[in-house]
Amino acid sequence: MEMTQQDIERKRFFNKRAENWLDKFYKNPETGNHDRYSEKIERIIKSLDPAPHHRVLDAGCGSGVLAPYLLKRLSPEGRLYELDYAEEMIKVNQALHKGENISFICSPVTNIPLGDNHCDRVICFACFPHFPDKALALESLVRVLKPGGLLVIAHLMSSSELSNHHRTESAVSNDRLPDKNEMEELFDNAGLTMERFVDTPGFHTIQGRYSG
Repeated sequence: MEMTQQDIERKRFFNKRAENWLDKFYKNPETGNHDRYSEKIERIIKSLDPAPHHRVLDAGCGSGVLAPYLLKRLSPEGRLYELDYAEEMIKVNQALHKGENISFICSPVTNIPLGDNHCDRVICFACFPHFPDKALALESLVRVLKPGGLLVIAHLMSSSELSNHHRTESAVSNDRLPDKNEMEELFDNAGLTMERFVDTPGFHTIQGRYSG
């Protein structure tokens, strides 16, 4: 898919901020670590329910805020795939997170270089509004998901809070989360059964299971 000018500006926006992304949004002033929202993130990981041997795709991973939480759940037999289209985000992520069972992929979400039915779990954290073609993105994510596997979309803001947050930056000002009816249609078309939809102040999550 050819990138539009908006797509180019969005990618430039994330690349430019990659080095300081974790510090800006996730650094806890009390601990000095990137655990500011650890309780909420643990809640998200619990809903994803990765088993130690699972293959997990962290789509739109950015500089890797979820990586430590996911690696903690996986054994050496499992594997974490950190995927993002912003090269600088992947570079920062790779510098921060080491291990034999983690792989880094720089690619658009619509062109994931993994085989069909390869992953047990897929997580899209703080990224789904930024996918220009959400139907195509879901189709691509479901392609790599095993039958019975889970896909979780999650944010640390409600959909309305997120829209207001994005309005402050022109590159992402039009990026929003679909409402529940839109998401149900998107999930249904992608072969996903929606099992959970939560949209409350400070938290948004959608869980779908791929029937295969």
